[in-house]
Amino acid sequence: MLMSRFAIIGGGPIGLEAALLARQLGHDVHVFEKGRVAENILDWGHVRLFSPFGMNSSEWGRGALGNDSLPGADELLTGRELVERYLIPLSQLPELAGRIHEQCRVLSISRRHFRKTEGIGSAAREAEPIQLLIEQTSTSRSVIHAPDPKDEPVADSGRRIRAYHEVEDRHIDERVELADVVLDCSGTYPHHNWLGDAGMPCIGERQLLSEGQYRLPMMTKAEFGNRTTLVIGSGFSAATAVVNLAALATRHSRTKVFWIARSQAEQGETAGPIARVPNDPLVERDQLATKANELAILGHVSRASLLEAAHHPVVWLADVAIKSLRSTQTFRDVNGFDVELDWSRSAEQGSNRPSRLSVDRIIANVGYRPDRSIYEELHVHECYATQGPIKLAAKLLGETSSDCLAQTTHGADVLKNPEPNFFILGSKSYGRNSNFLLRVGIEQVREVLESLGRRLSG
Repeated sequence: MLMSRFAIIGGGPIGLEAALLARQLGHDVHVFEKGRVAENILDWGHVRLFSPFGMNSSEWGRGALGNDSLPGADELLTGRELVERYLIPLSQLPELAGRIHEQCRVLSISRRHFRKTEGIGSAAREAEPIQLLIEQTSTSRSVIHAPDPKDEPVADSGRRIRAYHEVEDRHIDERVELADVVLDCSGTYPHHNWLGDAGMPCIGERQLLSEGQYRLPMMTKAEFGNRTTLVIGSGFSAATAVVNLAALATRHSRTKVFWIARSQAEQGETAGPIARVPNDPLVERDQLATKANELAILGHVSRASLLEAAHHPVVWLADVAIKSLRSTQTFRDVNGFDVELDWSRSAEQGSNRPSRLSVDRIIANVGYRPDRSIYEELHVHECYATQGPIKLAAKLLGETSSDCLAQTTHGADVLKNPEPNFFILGSKSYGRNSNFLLRVGIEQVREVLESLGRRLSG
């Protein structure tokens, strides 16, 4: 096999697995990570994965590290444990020494000498390398001293105390890197969806919500205890937030949760918002779905006036949209929120439907979408519904099982783009489809590298 120059975007689990396998196959590999290794996973590192370690690691990665030093195949790790016990050791292997570049953001990718509209499908375009514009951030610290007018004079000398200050300087440099093959493994996190009806931002959302409010925080007493929190989302992240907040309410009784989530199609309020997988092999996933649905059903807005639900910590508002957000001053917090609701798409009737909510906190677990801006100068055929590569998207849209574990990979051909040697792997390859598994991404790496090996050898 001929050696190729590989540029891998993203130093998360799929990027690291791809880098290691490409190095083992003899390629020249460089990984560009916008933050630290596995930084996105560390952001939700307190959350425990449903799937066991054996599904979230590769045989070539485990082999390179030595199985004796690794978690057991059936062990359920938190995100932080996966990083500390597997991904960071992977990044420190001799094969990857000097090849992982942290604080390096890929700003743009193009084909050298060819604009997007030029050389379409031509051998001349394919013969040129892919070029990447890299922004690298570095920091340096220095200590300076200067008299501070606020310092008191020293009694015996009359001189003022000299104050020392540490200053951090940030340096940003740009450069262009060339590659024969580019694997975009940057994922979708934290490029969030929006709260408003039909996927657009609601009024006030862009001004009032910070990036952190679209993530899954730790439910601490200081932040959420004895406060009212609005959770938005119909997936397992939102379910995790609601269950953890309900647990907090058992210790801090004034903790209250409003949960905006879709009801399951054709099942109504009696099923709860989270679809369960029959005979689910992931026990903790099923336990979470069961508990979240129990909380939602008992706390459904139609039951809010019933005695049995009077002290229930959760109120489920099914199939309602958020019309607007407004900042308010609450009794305990300067920055609370007035939330205006839109019930026009809901089948719910009755006087219990509130038109507005007053909340202290907002957790918007509304999912993520791919950032496609970096490869807009390349030829990428995308699905108009999911924004993933079209061939894979078509396969995924044809799957009927509700269990993401039932997925199989569909081979390297569905990952090919009209732009030769540019591949989108990992969760980003699924676009807005949320059924991605690390196991699938690892298989994608194997299939693409095997396919490239056959082509390069030929």
